[in-house]
Parts: sequence; structure tokens; C-alpha cells
Amino acid sequence: MKLNTNTIILIVATLVVAAGAYWYFFTGTGNEPPLTTGVEENAAQMQFKMLVSQLQPISFTTDIFSDTRFMALVDLSTPVAPETSGRLDPFAPISGIGGR
Repeated sequence: MKLNTNTIILIVATLVVAAGAYWYFFTGTGNEPPLTTGVEENAAQMQFKMLVSQLQPISFTTDIFSDTRFMALVDLSTPVAPETSGRLDPFAPISGIGGR
């Protein structure tokens, strides 16, 4: 029984893919928890809370609504006339067409 080069390459490639799939799915390296401790997360949370407490509250002024430029704006919207709704059952056969 003589094996040609293509058959040997195919067998080796299949073995490499199978070994990689076994290592990826069955060694459990992807399911391990991260190597961080809760202390770093708490420190980051404390820093975030400190930064949030330093923010000043946001205030809005409504002086723009009394400005003459704002008052000069013109409404260009087009009124939409109400239309009747469609059929209650759009898939029901239309009576009077086709003689059904």
C-alpha cells in the first residue's frame, strides 16, 4: 500500500485540526474566571463615585425662547389630513371580484 503526498498532507492536516479543536473545547482554558480581584473593581467604583460627586448640577436657561430671533421663526409644517383606515382583515378575499 503506497500513499501519495496529497494523502499524507490531508491526514496530517486533519490530525492538526482535530488536536486544535480538542484543545480549544476540552482543556477548559476558556472557562476560567479572570485573574483579577474584587479590590481593583471596588477601587475603580470608588473613583467613579468620587468623580460623579465632583460634577456640578446642570442648569438650563430658557432665555432663548424670549429672544426675538426665536420668536421670528415660522412653522413650515404641512398639516396631514386624517384618512380612513384600511380593511379589518387585509388577507380576506375581496367580495365582488373574481366571483368567489
